[in-house]
Amino acid sequence: MSRPIASRLRVWSLFLLGMGLLLPWRAMAADALDPLQERLDFSDASFNLPARIRETRTPPRWLPDGERFVYWSVRDPHQETWVLVDARKKTQRPLLSPHSLRTQLTRVMGKPVKLSGLMPFRLTPDARGIVFSVQGKAFSLELSEGRVVALAAEAPEALSLVPGNVLSPDGKAIAIQKDAGFAVVEARGRTRVERDGTEDHAWRVPEAAWSPQGRFVAVWREDTRGVHPIPLVDYGTALEKVTWAPYAKTGTPLMRQELHFVTVETGQVTAVPREATEGYEWFAGWRPDGSEALVLHLSRNGKRLDLVGVDPATGKRRRVLREERPESFVGALDFALEGWSQQVKPLPDSQHFLWMSERDGWRHVYLYDYSGKWVRQVTRGSFPVHEVVGVAPRGDALFVMASAEREAPYDRLLYRAELKGGDLKRLSPESGVHRVWLSPSTRYFVDAHSSRERPRAWDVASTDGKQAFRCAEADVSALAALHYAPPEPLRVKAADGTTPLHGVLYKPWDFDPKKRYPVIDVIYAGPFISVVPWGYVGNGEGLIAHSLAQMGFVVMVLDARGTPGRGKAFQDVNYGRVGQTEIPDHVTALKQAGASRPYMDLERVGIHGHSWGGYFALRGMLTAPEFFKAGYAGAPGALTEEAIINEPNMGLLSENPEGYAAGANEALAGRLQGALKMMHGTSDVNATMSTTMRMAQALVRANKHFDLLIMPGEGHNPTGPAGRYYLDDVRRFFLRELGVPR
Repeated sequence: MSRPIASRLRVWSLFLLGMGLLLPWRAMAADALDPLQERLDFSDASFNLPARIRETRTPPRWLPDGERFVYWSVRDPHQETWVLVDARKKTQRPLLSPHSLRTQLTRVMGKPVKLSGLMPFRLTPDARGIVFSVQGKAFSLELSEGRVVALAAEAPEALSLVPGNVLSPDGKAIAIQKDAGFAVVEARGRTRVERDGTEDHAWRVPEAAWSPQGRFVAVWREDTRGVHPIPLVDYGTALEKVTWAPYAKTGTPLMRQELHFVTVETGQVTAVPREATEGYEWFAGWRPDGSEALVLHLSRNGKRLDLVGVDPATGKRRRVLREERPESFVGALDFALEGWSQQVKPLPDSQHFLWMSERDGWRHVYLYDYSGKWVRQVTRGSFPVHEVVGVAPRGDALFVMASAEREAPYDRLLYRAELKGGDLKRLSPESGVHRVWLSPSTRYFVDAHSSRERPRAWDVASTDGKQAFRCAEADVSALAALHYAPPEPLRVKAADGTTPLHGVLYKPWDFDPKKRYPVIDVIYAGPFISVVPWGYVGNGEGLIAHSLAQMGFVVMVLDARGTPGRGKAFQDVNYGRVGQTEIPDHVTALKQAGASRPYMDLERVGIHGHSWGGYFALRGMLTAPEFFKAGYAGAPGALTEEAIINEPNMGLLSENPEGYAAGANEALAGRLQGALKMMHGTSDVNATMSTTMRMAQALVRANKHFDLLIMPGEGHNPTGPAGRYYLDDVRRFFLRELGVPR
């Protein structure tokens, strides 16, 4: 390094030290010191803080007796082995010692193996052992013997570990996903049926494919031949290569789905007639006696949801139940992603089922019979029930995850409810976010829980309220090097002046309240997800916000009106008018927060979001140009993009052209005042690159200057070195445009 450059670098380091931006976490020689790179590295380490937490990330598996389960341990005294827990006796023992497990695996693999916190496994069909895979090779382990046995690649139990394959209830056959085709194969190797498909007309095996008695297998045929294709260009060589991906945009044809049933004994494949109107379908499971399969059909505009019963022998379908909401929607993207799997719960008598509905303004549980007759509302109150996690064997009680605490509307806790109705009984003693695995007997449950202030712990408890015991907890000691502190809770009023909103503020590790910090709003605001973190590790937006804070910013994450989890009226505020209410809520929240926090410099405010958050980052720069001085929009979406993302929340384009026009960012390009940058990957199939190209075109026509980062070959979320490059670019952008604390 030349002396003049070294001299300038030392001056820069002294300046940053004065601003509180030079990190003490790693010593470097003066001539080699790059303070900005140090800060970037620290910010990135803060973004990746979950990697420093040691905890099991593999769901436990209960044995059929309902009193014991197996889990993968990552901490002493049973570090890196499987542990058998007896919930009744409150004991746990390893299936084999960690040393024995590594030794046996090394002997089979021919080299030392590395084990991690994520070790997926399954019980064997007879529940006498488990099966798991290491580096692509499958193994079995008996619960009582402690001997690891390598499995043949074609063994059904080995194949069951492959995503997309589904083992029969008795373990005697398996439905195999084979690229675009499928096969049903017996344990002895005999193929009962096999079908080939093509990339645009493929077969897919659903998770609940097998009927309870193993007589039938459900398989989807998915036809994308009529779906609008988007081009993905490979720029890696001088001779460009173009591939095409199906992408159903607003107002364009959807994928066509056709359900089939395989009769395993004969190999016959029976097609089920499709619905006459466009929409989306999911395979929701079976009646316990196997007499009917259950299918959910959501209309294209999200306003009508049908529960359909199908005779697997004939393919004949009948409508069991229809729920409609003409003024709004029944299901949207959150329903399509996971809500459908929690929509219907068959009861053990095979005559009744539980149904989720927001018909009274809150998501609650209702009881029906299979004729479609309403029996009663099971849960009620001004709070949402998120999921039925289990039903007592006699069918007289159910266990639900709900947010029923008035002062903690986003906590997710376990409750017991009586089928006959009445008040809920809380079973989760700790506040925060809980994830529960209920035993088959429903007498016990594993409860993984955390809060923003409390790392995750795994407790074993009984549903009769007796004292629980702790079987595992996260080790967060490595976070000390990052000076990690939970974000500050934030409660403000929405732009309407009355509705309470919840958020958080992230601060630098070396925060000094006597300084004035530039502020960044990390936004998502999509109407199908809440992003404010309530657990210890948080989520994507929380990690981005925490990371940016370490660059010397105060960063807000907020759930504005229009997001889920607070009742139908709260979410429907932006129905048909996405893009019109969210930014006013965010601006109002920042002003309220800054009014009592003099360290927040509201003259230097930026906004950043990715995907739907990218749309809203643009929205903030264009609808509040005097407030937001800088914005970075990553892979922004648009109201003209994927149909399932937009149409349920906006209505069809033909029915609401004014709403779509009002939410279009391109029309507002001329209002840009501050510094704007956009990023998009050329291989993005979630939010197509055309959204950024159209926005760029509108800005050029309006003579508005902006920066643009194109990432060749990257998808919706750049990964690896490209992901670090993108995040560093966001950090550098705001440091350049908003400056440092003063």
